[in-house]
Amino acid sequence: MKNYKKPILHIAFFLVFLCIVGCNDDDEGTILDDGSLTVLTTNITETNFETPVEDVPVNTSIQIIFSHSLDMEAIGSALDFSSGSGAVDYDIEFSNTNSTVSLVPSSLEYETSYSVSLPEGTYGVEGESFESSFSINFTTAAFVPPTLTLSSDVSELEEDGQIATITASLNKEANSDVTATVIFGGTATKDSDYNASGEESIIIPQGSLSISFEITTLLDGENEGNEIIELSLEEVTNASNSSESTSITIIEQLPALSLKGIMALTWDGSGTNDGKAVHLVANQDIADLSLYGLGTANNGGGTDGNEFVLPAISVSAGDNILVARETALLTTYFGGCASEFEHVLQAESAINQNGDDAIELYQGDIVIETYGDINVDGTGESWEYSGSWAYKIDGFWTTGGIDCSVGSTTVDTSACPYPICSEALTLKGVLALTWEGSGTNGGKAVHLKANKNISDLSIYSIGVANNGGGTDGIEFTLPAISVEEGDDILLAREQATIAAYFGGCTDSFEHIIETESMNQNGDDAIELFNGNTVVETYGDANVDGTGAAWEYSGSWAYKEGATWSVGGVDCAAGSTTTQESACTYPACN
Repeated sequence: MKNYKKPILHIAFFLVFLCIVGCNDDDEGTILDDGSLTVLTTNITETNFETPVEDVPVNTSIQIIFSHSLDMEAIGSALDFSSGSGAVDYDIEFSNTNSTVSLVPSSLEYETSYSVSLPEGTYGVEGESFESSFSINFTTAAFVPPTLTLSSDVSELEEDGQIATITASLNKEANSDVTATVIFGGTATKDSDYNASGEESIIIPQGSLSISFEITTLLDGENEGNEIIELSLEEVTNASNSSESTSITIIEQLPALSLKGIMALTWDGSGTNDGKAVHLVANQDIADLSLYGLGTANNGGGTDGNEFVLPAISVSAGDNILVARETALLTTYFGGCASEFEHVLQAESAINQNGDDAIELYQGDIVIETYGDINVDGTGESWEYSGSWAYKIDGFWTTGGIDCSVGSTTVDTSACPYPICSEALTLKGVLALTWEGSGTNGGKAVHLKANKNISDLSIYSIGVANNGGGTDGIEFTLPAISVEEGDDILLAREQATIAAYFGGCTDSFEHIIETESMNQNGDDAIELFNGNTVVETYGDANVDGTGAAWEYSGSWAYKEGATWSVGGVDCAAGSTTTQESACTYPACN
């Protein structure tokens, strides 16, 4: 079916026509009009029709430029536009000189052959005749589905009700409704750390290019550190999945007061209650501390409510507050470390936790933070702190290990010094990994952890005690940079090599420092110096570690709390990344 439209001016083709029929050529002169009607050129979109054309878009138009003005009715009746399945419905348009014909089909099918033909006949407005039949042929392109992509208008949100707009967008229109399932992953938990305004299933109606929904963060009262929302798409229909995820970081909003440590320490000569305490830290200036209180949820029996209201004193941002059952006895055990606490408060019977009891921090009658699970007896749980402590660094809790303080007389003689009393920098891991293509030295590294803010890291150094031959002294002094509590520092023999092996886990380290001083084999002890004093050692400087429990050849050693574990000799052999090895480095789990 042909639908006629009033004459229009197709500028580009009209200029071509004018040039062909009217321009002078230095050698050939002008084209003479011999009275016959001819086709000067044909175009489909931007393609010249000299041979059959393939992969033509379905939303195309066809233009035929003739040598003379046309009788619109005559040529419109004679032109045939069809495919194997029948005639094509199209509009026919003419230029203002009636010499250019444009055919605009209402729709074409994918991967289909089409033909436009004109038989011999008289079609010129002045009776000019078309003396030989004419046809052009083309095949449309295969259908290429649009690509569906997720994006966010922000990369970070504060944990106080801020909103991100998430958009699922297509790069072109689809032939049908596009559906997909949104996968909410990452370290943040949906409906706990944030809400999503839409369901997990989304629909982009045919003719639309995008749909959006919102994510709103929730202030959850937990001090968990920054968390990540990872968004991706699955089960996409009528479009291809870009497979690109988008992530948003929820920035932790610390309450004015938070839990820092929980203690149920036991040492030589201590009584049942001497080592029971709660360590708080002020994140902001607080004019009246009595707004806050503590409760102990004993034996997994659920909350017992606010059992101790803190005194009506003011504290400053950064202040450490020790709330103890027996302040005199505990500060004696801490010795000089007691000065780390700006405030030491006695709570007597209110601080009554054993190492299997959860602790609740209240603001008024509202629980703003909990350590452990109030409905679970902590015996045997990962958070148990019997004869030990739990301590939070950079939003993450660690424990010293069950009964690790037993047998000590002071915090300095403990197998697990309370972290605020420990060195600001400690050993966290020792590596002598070997994997496919690593070479002899590619996996040699030392992992350090900052327990406190350190303004000048160069007060610390590392030494390697090779082959049990005793200390070799300081072999590498760390650079004069500042680091923050919780920072992970990797000293690597070959930074690029181990970074490639760790992959995305490399981002777990705030600082990566390359040094040839990392020359240890897996049987060599590692010493951490503060100034000229050894403050921590992994292994035994006077023992060759081959066959020893602490050997880490082709492997690693890693410290959780005060306890070291090893991956197993040569456990990394045959792997190409730590994630697919038989012994993934724990920081990369």
